[in-house]
Amino acid sequence: MKAKYIFKILLTLILLVSLTIFAPVAQAAEKGLDIYFFYSKTCPHCAKQKPLMEYIDKQNEEVKVNSFEVSQNPQIWQEFLAKYQITSQAVPRTFIGDKNFIGYSETEGELEYNSVYKGYIGYRNQIIQAIETELGYIVNIPGRDKQIQLPWYIIFLPILYLCSYPLLNKKLNNEQRKRYWFGGLITTIIISLFFFITFTPDAIIKQFAQGLPFPLFVSTIALADGFNPCAFTVLIILLSLLSYTKSRRDMTLIGSTFVATSGVMYFLFIMIMILVGSVFLDKYGTIFMLVLGVIITLAGLINIKDYFFFKQAFSLSLSEKQQLSISKKAREIARKLQNSQGSKKMFLAALGGTILLAIFVNIVELGCTAILPAVYMTTLIQYCQENVWLCFSFWTGIYALIYIIPLLAILLNFIYSFKSSRLSESQGRILKLIGGTFMLFFGLVMIFKPEFLTFG
Repeated sequence: MKAKYIFKILLTLILLVSLTIFAPVAQAAEKGLDIYFFYSKTCPHCAKQKPLMEYIDKQNEEVKVNSFEVSQNPQIWQEFLAKYQITSQAVPRTFIGDKNFIGYSETEGELEYNSVYKGYIGYRNQIIQAIETELGYIVNIPGRDKQIQLPWYIIFLPILYLCSYPLLNKKLNNEQRKRYWFGGLITTIIISLFFFITFTPDAIIKQFAQGLPFPLFVSTIALADGFNPCAFTVLIILLSLLSYTKSRRDMTLIGSTFVATSGVMYFLFIMIMILVGSVFLDKYGTIFMLVLGVIITLAGLINIKDYFFFKQAFSLSLSEKQQLSISKKAREIARKLQNSQGSKKMFLAALGGTILLAIFVNIVELGCTAILPAVYMTTLIQYCQENVWLCFSFWTGIYALIYIIPLLAILLNFIYSFKSSRLSESQGRILKLIGGTFMLFFGLVMIFKPEFLTFG
């Protein structure tokens, strides 16, 4: 692909990303929030908190603060105490979602639970944060503007980098130099996008992520995962050998069997990953996300390294030995087809050999393919809250179907052109760069901004 075409494509992508990010994210929540605030006329702390609750109630349409003076509403007060198994009659007491706060303090503090009062300490910042967490966006409070300034200036860094191309065009006179420039552009885009997310308030990030359709996230990750140089290499080896059989029928049946088996194997692999991952996420949550984020980031850096220094040092690619073993198995399948001459037994043997080859390949290439499914897994576990295994199975099935789309495209191209081909080194480099970019971005997000993964 020529540099000028890459330049145009990337400029278009940056503009699309900019439009998406600058789209208004402070939209109204689909459903409102009911807050229950219990106070007493004789309580000095209640007197300090009451103006804040009244302001939030008036200035935020999606929030309704239900205020009750305990001596005038004893029945409602006792019902709440009984519901939350609270014995203390102390006020102010504020119920927000599944949290309740006891007391009120203007000073800032950490989220701290008081087991005696069976409630969180009522620091002003924690009460406000609980409201914003429930809503998923920033609320209007005294002293704060409702409009939040986003760090839009960061997005201009990739645009400035792009502007350097016409100036450096004469110096980019060989493939390696062009590769360095292009890699620098990708790095600039990732770093800019990451810092944009980092400097954007958490509540806005969470709201934006929750506003993105989950099917869009699944489709993007699965399609990016599908452009896998490991899987491409194996399928192209097999189809190139099958082209010598001079039979489109055989190529279609054998190729379809390989692709379908790969999809089934991938589905089973991800479901096992979810089964194990859900246990670790439940027990070790933050630590597990951090470790997974570090692994995914390192894998992304290794793949990006392969764009500049293909298969040098450590690489998440099929080794020469593995490729030779796969080629040998593919030759056996092609030989059986050539010798079948209408023999059902030989044809079924070739079909069985294809299934075994697909299983073998999917096991061998786990190092190539396990990274992006890990990102999908962590997000899926957070997304599926009801009928979890049905939800897991449905979306993983969709993921597996989208994953094999690039493989099907290669198969159709072979059937149409009916000629031998191979994955070139330059194509392999580009696939590595695309996959590495996704891994690096999501790895950094899992480490520093995991709330961004709450899609849908």
